[in-house]
Amino acid sequence: MLIIILIAVVLPACQSNRAIIKDIDAIHKQERNGIKLYQQGQYASAFEELGELATWGYKDAQYYLAFMFLKGQHVEQSTLIGMGWLGVAAASGITEWVDFYEALYAKATPQMRAKIDTVVADYKQKFGMKAQFVSCRRTQTSTSMKVVMMCTKEDKIIKVYPLYLNESQLNLSSFQ
Repeated sequence: MLIIILIAVVLPACQSNRAIIKDIDAIHKQERNGIKLYQQGQYASAFEELGELATWGYKDAQYYLAFMFLKGQHVEQSTLIGMGWLGVAAASGITEWVDFYEALYAKATPQMRAKIDTVVADYKQKFGMKAQFVSCRRTQTSTSMKVVMMCTKEDKIIKVYPLYLNESQLNLSSFQ
């Protein structure tokens, strides 16, 4: 009888936690698949694969999501949201990403830069490597010997934040 009571109390508590458990290999496969779908122009499917991983701190997913917002591919075009994702992805230190972010940033007006700074700071706080307990390292693929970024997530409880789909969801009240 005690076991039945424990199960009745513990199981609902576990479900309300909304813990997401995925195997690291499944995550990397999902990320590769999302990138492949993006490269094939299947933006809706790519968004489904990459959106979740971007919020979990995975850098490649964040980088491709940035392009989707910057170009308006399957999502409402938004320079602010795109730069937010690009800025948090560039925190990985990948030279091409940093250079691209800095080039776009340099073209922005001072008012737009202030907004971008706010969004990037918010995204780093929510989706950055520290916030999401993600560590990344450069590694070579066994097939092409190409250097890629491989990210892994520690098994720690984190706060799950929503993926903003339009600028009205951003916290930019001081600029309006």
